[in-house]
Amino acid sequence: MKSWSEVCEKDTCMGLERTMENTTNVILACDESGAKGYANLREQYDGEVGVFAGILISQEIEAKARPEFQKIYNRYKPTTGKLHIADLPPDQQQALRQDVHTAIRRLNLPCFWYAIHVEGFHAWYLKEKELLEHARQEALKADSQQRIRRGSPRDEPRSLHEALFVGLYGHLIAFLEEKHQKEVSIEVRTDQIDTPIVNNFERIARDLLNDDPDLSMVSGYDIVTDLVVKGAIQITATLPSSLDIEIMVRSLKITPIRDGDGYVLAADVLANSLYYLFKNRDQSELYKPLNKPTAIRDHPIADHIEAVFRDWGSGDLIGDGLFRHPKGMRL
Repeated sequence: MKSWSEVCEKDTCMGLERTMENTTNVILACDESGAKGYANLREQYDGEVGVFAGILISQEIEAKARPEFQKIYNRYKPTTGKLHIADLPPDQQQALRQDVHTAIRRLNLPCFWYAIHVEGFHAWYLKEKELLEHARQEALKADSQQRIRRGSPRDEPRSLHEALFVGLYGHLIAFLEEKHQKEVSIEVRTDQIDTPIVNNFERIARDLLNDDPDLSMVSGYDIVTDLVVKGAIQITATLPSSLDIEIMVRSLKITPIRDGDGYVLAADVLANSLYYLFKNRDQSELYKPLNKPTAIRDHPIADHIEAVFRDWGSGDLIGDGLFRHPKGMRL
């Protein structure tokens, strides 16, 4: 039986063992590039995107992969400060990309990406605000005496950075599920990020696989009884059995790396190259979907980036659906 680190054809499972009795340990080295603000911000140029990219390393190949990527890091590391591809002169940038791409090919590592149009993310934010305000007005009409008073809802725009991570992590889980992994332990290695963002990443990663009812507590003030009243809103989703996910994430550890990590540098290179690809699209491609194989067909290692997904069906319903660029609707 082949391990997933062995060389395999494009249409195979990239070597990942289809059945494993024990927990599979994997590392996802990831980084973002481009926009990562909040949903209340508009695009700064036509078709602006944010992208998160990751490289998956299994336990079988870790001993071989770590020194290879660390050697690449040491080859380009500055005398002081952190190493980012964008800080290097153009000739060294190209050489670094080539080194990272060669290593990914030699080690046969699956790669992932997730991208979102800034303007589409903003447009959905405005739509949500409109829907929530409409619901609030309808609730006021239903309470003819306006007996229950509630404070004005707070405007809390979503983080594009977090939305990108959700998409990337979802693709990782889909990949492992498709390869029939039953139990996994995941370490996410990423560039240094603030602790609150790390905590949010961990929360949204857990929520992604949680199908329990979503319960939200609400409160208001009853002007007749002069009392604070409380209630609850519960949202339950029922999915067909065909969409059941069997995989179980035994542990998830998000490790922000300060500097000097070859894996994170490789993820930085991959994210940067994908962002460059999207930023320099032809006008005819400018507002089209970002999360499908045709969107990255011109990337140098396109055959290693989500080549494992054969049937994309209706495509990405979130990033390319809810968050599609408004001008892309007419394409």
